[in-house]
Amino acid sequence: MSIENEPIDIKRLIAEVAARHGLLIKPDEPAIAMVTMNQLILEFSLAAVHKQICATIAEFHASMQEAEIHAGNMLAQGVKESTAQLREGLQGDIHIAGLKAREYVHSVNEAHRRSSLIRWGSAGLVAAAFILAVGICVGKFLLRF
Repeated sequence: MSIENEPIDIKRLIAEVAARHGLLIKPDEPAIAMVTMNQLILEFSLAAVHKQICATIAEFHASMQEAEIHAGNMLAQGVKESTAQLREGLQGDIHIAGLKAREYVHSVNEAHRRSSLIRWGSAGLVAAAFILAVGICVGKFLLRF
């Protein structure tokens, strides 16, 4: 954007003014000096605007980087919180599953213990009845003699 390196083509300006307006301007007239001064002022103004735009863009980039860092920190914090909540939920589910498993094991043990009690109780009654019958037979046999 370097306009200041390009000189004004005075001959072209004089020819253009002559063609459009029918006026012949000489290169040493004050109007040409005004054109040169306007060009210098315009170049200075453009350089100042360019400098300000570059500064504004630099500030914008710095602001964007700060916003990205802030957003990244917020996202990281959100992920940490979500992970903690998920961990707590999973630990609660695992605890509940452990309690249910203990309950199922207790129910199975109770079922096996009850059937074992019935089985051994029945075996004991049969054995007691057998021993009673043998005792009665032996008693009758011994009383005969």
